[in-house]
Amino acid sequence: MATNDFISNLHNEVLARIISDLPAIEAIRTTILSKRWKDLWRYASRLDFDPKGVRKLYGDDVDDPREEISRVVKNIENVLLSHKRNLISCRIVHLLSSCRNGDLEKWIKYLTSEKKVQELAFRCDDFQQEFYRRSHSGRGLNLPSGIFSCETLQSLEFTHYSIRSDSPFHHCHNLKTLKLYHCAISTETLEAIVSSCDLLEYLSVCYSPFRLKQVRIFSQTVKTVELGSLRSQGIYLSTQSLGVLVLHSMKFQAKNLVIHAPNLRVFTATRKPITKNSDNITKIAEILEYCTHLLTPVNYKANDPMEDLNLFMNLRELTIDLDLNDRREMLILCIESRSEIEEATRDYSSVNNRLPYPETKLWEKRGLCDCITFTLKQVSIKGFKGKDGEMEFPRHLITKGAKLKRIEIWCNHDCSREGGEATLGLLSLPRSSIDVSILLKPPPQFDGSFGRWVSTLN
Repeated sequence: MATNDFISNLHNEVLARIISDLPAIEAIRTTILSKRWKDLWRYASRLDFDPKGVRKLYGDDVDDPREEISRVVKNIENVLLSHKRNLISCRIVHLLSSCRNGDLEKWIKYLTSEKKVQELAFRCDDFQQEFYRRSHSGRGLNLPSGIFSCETLQSLEFTHYSIRSDSPFHHCHNLKTLKLYHCAISTETLEAIVSSCDLLEYLSVCYSPFRLKQVRIFSQTVKTVELGSLRSQGIYLSTQSLGVLVLHSMKFQAKNLVIHAPNLRVFTATRKPITKNSDNITKIAEILEYCTHLLTPVNYKANDPMEDLNLFMNLRELTIDLDLNDRREMLILCIESRSEIEEATRDYSSVNNRLPYPETKLWEKRGLCDCITFTLKQVSIKGFKGKDGEMEFPRHLITKGAKLKRIEIWCNHDCSREGGEATLGLLSLPRSSIDVSILLKPPPQFDGSFGRWVSTLN
């Protein structure tokens, strides 16, 4: 019995939209399906040129993968010339030679002038010894001044380059998103690029292979800043528009964190993934102490007006790594005055000895600040092990959080049977908020309910 071919009944525009989600090399291969599919790829709105697709298509049948990949990269220009419509986005992974022979410059000029591209992403890689290995050194981004001043270009991403000058970004008045990954760049160049992009809203700088002396961002338009895996002497941000700040695995002196962002709504600071070199990463507790002024002396008068502002004045969402078993770190969440934090943290090693009550009474005696007790609505705790110190925090939230609506607790894979059963006990606590939902989650790798997972523990 014949069956209806649903795909063939779709309009060409819909099929072109589907093809747009394929890597370019696979999109072009759809021409072999039928006469109708012969030219559909030419109307795709997105093109993704990634030579890694050669391995997927040919596997071990290719005698020299590097030679085949080089051939694919050389054909990028022909593919672009054969394409028939404007592009929303284009991503190109290319060889080091593409920078030297001017191909990169030609691609950018053609995509911005002829294809009216809105989103561009480039990744400079080399293929040595292994089939696919990235170049750690990157290539100098030697491009003409103002090459990114295209009226349609809104998003730009670079991976594995050495950005030595801000001149390609001159008169870049329409760019809204800039992402720099594994790029070598100086403090002065980064600052000049941000200044050249009048409408820049999203800035991401991550995994720089070299030490960035300082991160200085002064802008009245930037709304989101992401900094990850950078080594720096300090971070200085001044932007009235900044609403989201993300710091991942940063190495800098916490006392040199100066942020003027009165409208900040979302703050994320993590040390993930935790590796053998994690001890070199700045502790989140230190970041919190300085950016909230908890370590500022009571009578201190700042020379710089920027230092007078508490980073969390208008905060709505906070994501941080804290050790719930470390009293030093937990005091950050419950102490309300500078004098208290100054006294309680004077000697890290003896904090617990100076508490005038048992450690298990910390939350009962100290309490949380009003914003947590009376306005907090949602909490997610990950890496939970159900130890005594950890248990007190969610207990206090459940029994005292008047506005709490949802609390999620994700247990760690090495949680003990005792810890798992203690965590289950949270469900039977009296709740301050009648609307709160308590969700207990096993480790992601376990397929089953929380109770079933606890029954498997030793």
